[in-house]
Amino acid sequence: MTENQILDNSYWDILDLSHYLKVKVKTLYAMIFDIPHYRIGKLIRFKKAEIDSWLESKRAKVQDVKAQQREKRKTSESENNHIDRIIRKTIDQSKEEGYNSNHVKPDHVKGLTGKEVDHGSL
Repeated sequence: MTENQILDNSYWDILDLSHYLKVKVKTLYAMIFDIPHYRIGKLIRFKKAEIDSWLESKRAKVQDVKAQQREKRKTSESENNHIDRIIRKTIDQSKEEGYNSNHVKPDHVKGLTGKEVDHGSL
């Protein structure tokens, strides 16, 4: 048996899997619950055949990817429209409250008093 055949039929550790998939070990540990594996105490082992079938299940068709991208775009656009409506409604409500004709600011000056005119300040 060649070395490749031995590796194909045996259990791999995380470094073997990392080399095979060309993915960092840290990334594999983060994905460990999604990857088919065996746990022996604290050790984690993988079988090539199971990894290959798992990879095939993750394979995305070009049409599926494009459909997912379109759906994402639609979702984000509708969420943005919803947020825009909320913001516009809030602004309109605050304008109505702020510009109410019954509401007069206490520092509002209606006109000149006699003092300003008498002292020549204006």
